[in-house]
Amino acid sequence: MEDIVDRGYVIIGSPEEVVEQLTEVATDLNVGHLMLLLQFGSMRKDLAAYNTKLFADRVLPELKGLFSEWEDRWWPQPMSRPERASIPAHAAAE
Repeated sequence: MEDIVDRGYVIIGSPEEVVEQLTEVATDLNVGHLMLLLQFGSMRKDLAAYNTKLFADRVLPELKGLFSEWEDRWWPQPMSRPERASIPAHAAAE
C-alpha cells in the first residue's frame, strides 16, 4: 500500500491533506471531473458512509472553486420535456 501511495496512485489522508493532493492533481493535469472511490476492499459500510460524509462536508467545498472560470460543457444536463420519453399510461399506474 505504501508504494502505491508514494507513487500517487491513490490519495489518502486527513481532509486537509486530501484537499491539497486533489488540488495539485486537478491543476497539474487540468482535470475538472474526478472519479472517486470512497470505499475500497472490505471496508465496513459505516466507515464508507463516514468517508463519504467527510468528503462531502470537508473536502468538496474546498474544491468547488477550481476552474470556476471555465464553462463545463461535459456535465450532464436534463433533457427538455419534449425530448423526454413518455411513460405509457399502463406503466405509470403500476
